[in-house]
Amino acid sequence: MIDYTYTAHESYEEALDQLRTIIAHLRSENGCPWDREQTGEDITLNLIDEAYEYLDALRSGSAPDMIEELGDVFLNVLMLGHIQEESDETFVIEALNTVSEKLIRRHPHVFSSASAHSPDDVLVLWDRMKAKEGKGAADDDFFSRIPSTLPIFEKAVEIQRKMRKVGFDWPDSSGVFEKVQEEMEEVRESLEEGGDTEEELGDLLFSVINLTRFLGYDPSYALRRTNEKVRGRFNRVVARAKEEGLDLKAASLDQLEAFWQRAKDEA
Repeated sequence: MIDYTYTAHESYEEALDQLRTIIAHLRSENGCPWDREQTGEDITLNLIDEAYEYLDALRSGSAPDMIEELGDVFLNVLMLGHIQEESDETFVIEALNTVSEKLIRRHPHVFSSASAHSPDDVLVLWDRMKAKEGKGAADDDFFSRIPSTLPIFEKAVEIQRKMRKVGFDWPDSSGVFEKVQEEMEEVRESLEEGGDTEEELGDLLFSVINLTRFLGYDPSYALRRTNEKVRGRFNRVVARAKEEGLDLKAASLDQLEAFWQRAKDEA
């Protein structure tokens, strides 16, 4: 057991150092068995979840929630760094130096003599710098720079963004809506005619993701919101059934639908 007392620091550096010290204790031989067995992959997946939790807090406008969730993001980032330092003590220093050098190099309009007067100008410069670094797309794969480990929704968005960069995108949202309707009809036709329904469903999902992106929203976060909404409403359905002594499995669809509508009205 490690004797440690928490201190509410007033400086960024001291607060950050305290968190790093706590993480080191947790990962130490006398620390926490659960924390010790976490891998970089485990923490990376946690970091994705915590980033969404912070986005929830950010959109809610709740300062206490934002503070708590941003703290969790810091925890996972620093935990990732500590795990790497356990085998290479200079890893995080090199990572920080690398990103600092890259930011300066890729912002010549800020740190050098280049000019960029709009976000689009900046993206042109950014792509030009990446090409000079040999980090452009491969000759035989325009999408080669998209990480293979991206979650499937995010990968679809990145594919669409890459195409947009060279002008292959809808001029306005009406075309995107029409494409979604077209893909829905193709799913229906596939079911009726015995076609490749799985492929058509994939096309429909891709077009819906494209619509979400085009309208300026993140598809994963939009689906996350719906997941939470459905969970909350159906939990109210379950609670209502219990109040009325009704077994969910024995309930009719009409009864469940009535509970569902009441849950929607109460939201």
